[in-house]
Amino acid sequence: MRIAKRLPLWQEITIVLLIKMALLFVIWKSFFSEPVAHKMLVPPTMMMERFVSPASAPTALKIPKNEI
Repeated sequence: MRIAKRLPLWQEITIVLLIKMALLFVIWKSFFSEPVAHKMLVPPTMMMERFVSPASAPTALKIPKNEI
């Protein structure tokens, strides 16, 4: 009966981390590296209105009393 020799824990962790980093890089390069619409530009004034304007309060869900 032959016993398989395992890698030390630090090597296994290093290999797994390298594989994860490579996969994350491939996903980033595939989906997030370049914008889809190159000519689509948002005017700076519209961005400022969106970021500076106060947030609207969420509306409460009204449940009729006869349905409770």
